[in-house]
Amino acid sequence: MSGGIIEPFWHPADSEGFILDWDGVLAETRLNFAPLRARYFDGKFVPLFEALETLPPSIADRLRKDIYDLEMAGAESAVAVEGARELLEWLEGEDIPWCVVSRNCMDSIILAAERAGLPLPPVVRSRDEPPVKPAPEALWSAAEQIGVPSGKCVMVGDFVYDLVGARRAGMRAVLVQRPDAEWKHWADVSFDRLSEFVQSLKNPKAIVPWEYAPLVSEKGENSLLAGRGKGTVLSSKTPDVLLRLMKKAEEGILFFRLDDPDAPLLPGQWRKLPGLSPAWLDRPLKAAAEYVLGTRFPFAALVAEESSPDGVEWETISAPEGGIGE
Repeated sequence: MSGGIIEPFWHPADSEGFILDWDGVLAETRLNFAPLRARYFDGKFVPLFEALETLPPSIADRLRKDIYDLEMAGAESAVAVEGARELLEWLEGEDIPWCVVSRNCMDSIILAAERAGLPLPPVVRSRDEPPVKPAPEALWSAAEQIGVPSGKCVMVGDFVYDLVGARRAGMRAVLVQRPDAEWKHWADVSFDRLSEFVQSLKNPKAIVPWEYAPLVSEKGENSLLAGRGKGTVLSSKTPDVLLRLMKKAEEGILFFRLDDPDAPLLPGQWRKLPGLSPAWLDRPLKAAAEYVLGTRFPFAALVAEESSPDGVEWETISAPEGGIGE
């Protein structure tokens, strides 16, 4: 970790791949879609491209053209966002792969890059190549194209779709250029200006990951540090074993063991964790636990007894009498 930052604290500088939004992050085109929403949707805030599917074909075609014309007009007068060149120079200097994932059309991205004097990376995903943000597949595909595991990537954006897409994809999320955004809570960290983000990359300091924000807000950062020295052993016969796993992870516990790693996930255990796909039934409980932890608390881990970290104080939660009952 950068500058002695200790997990589960984090900083974007440690990310292995950067996925950047285009408009508002690298190029400023000052697009304003409010008039289109007023014209077609009575001013309601709707995702325009997704809403196209709800319109009659003739009206949808007209809206597509209006969106395209608006984007091209904005691209014609595009300028580089302050700090954009410095960000790209930093990425190049650190040899970190990066790409662009945008909801803009490709024609407008190419034109804006020319007008703003910004380079485009080999991988540029526009809405011409669906799916688009906030669909997680858009970010997973981009991560695959730059050769970085999605969990090791960070999404840098200036709009809620960037942040929601990152959360759905299991990526870290950085918000820039939106000091008054009401949806900052979707991001791991926000910077009022892109230039401030670049300075932070050059001088990284510990950041609380998104999943631990409630814990730190309630009990302070020391509670998160304390979790590094604690572990929990869970009985594979406990009906709500996965729910208990989540609750302990919410407390900042980083290390977990199952007393019987080969035990299967039984129906009673599956029912106790709403939202878990039935595809996990009768598969190894350990695999289901790793999946649940990985999607919610990626810094936490299941460890084998023989490979348990030194100095960890273990707590054992025994199964209730009668076991699972199924």
